[in-house]
Amino acid sequence: MTAGQPTTSAIFRPQLLERRRRLEAAAATVSGAYLTALLAEVDAALQRIDEGSFGLCETCHDSIEPERLLADPLVRVCLDHLSEPERRALEGDLELATRIQARMLPPRELPVAGWDTHYHYEAAGPVSGDYCELVPLDPPGSLFFAVGDVAGKGVAASLLMTHLSAILRSLLSLGLPVPEVVSRANRLFCENTLASHYATLICGRVTGTGILELCNAGHCPPLAVGREEVRRVDVAGLPLGMFCQGEYASRRLDLTAGESLVLYSDGVTEASDPAGNHYGEERLCRVLRQGCGLDAQRLTAAVLEDLSAFRGDAAAADDLTLLILRRRP
Repeated sequence: MTAGQPTTSAIFRPQLLERRRRLEAAAATVSGAYLTALLAEVDAALQRIDEGSFGLCETCHDSIEPERLLADPLVRVCLDHLSEPERRALEGDLELATRIQARMLPPRELPVAGWDTHYHYEAAGPVSGDYCELVPLDPPGSLFFAVGDVAGKGVAASLLMTHLSAILRSLLSLGLPVPEVVSRANRLFCENTLASHYATLICGRVTGTGILELCNAGHCPPLAVGREEVRRVDVAGLPLGMFCQGEYASRRLDLTAGESLVLYSDGVTEASDPAGNHYGEERLCRVLRQGCGLDAQRLTAAVLEDLSAFRGDAAAADDLTLLILRRRP
């Protein structure tokens, strides 16, 4: 993000003006000095937008980290120039966010009648913008599953992921069909986040009969692993948060005993080796084909082992999530 670009004003000015409105509305509940100080901070940020200096560190004049601005548009300095108390406070916040996010993850393995599950969730930094969910449903033997990816990285993305998780868990309690859950989640996510924010999501429901219902909102297509082939399961849909009136359809998939469904974030297929080459869907399919007889846990381990060998000493550039559901033989 470059200071002074039209997108900066379009994204942050409405947010700052809304903060100012809420501060003025709360004038009777806070001290005058405190209110004056907060209004001054907001007005100073609006002035920086007008002057074209918004988003630049006041110490070194380089760009402030975009994810920090999205989380708090009042920040004035980059991470390199935080004061020692500010640095300690940020480290404490990140540690707390990491613990909270870890507690939100489902059990590593959640066996449901007729199904085995296993997932791997790996943040590129202290917190992740990926989403992974397994929720038992009624009637017994049913299971909701999901993998998602919020645009962006860091704390701002993790906060949006938490928001998305809360929306979906609330909707699941209503017993709605999967497409209706996604449609309502899209509307709520769109109405309660900035226009620049969106998320991709692949989700569905399984039952003990072997039937899966899948709905895709702009996410990587899942892969069905059979005894003789690995095939894409294409289901079209726009990412969440782009248009409030998005419509979503579902697709039914019948997996036979021993077959698996693999969901993943682009942190898997877009992982890079030291030369900058991507891991890619083709290589992922090859590993899945070779391991088609493995259970969910061992198949997950086989993918991760091959991915690690491919990456070598290249650092992870994105969050990574891999979720496998396998119908028991």
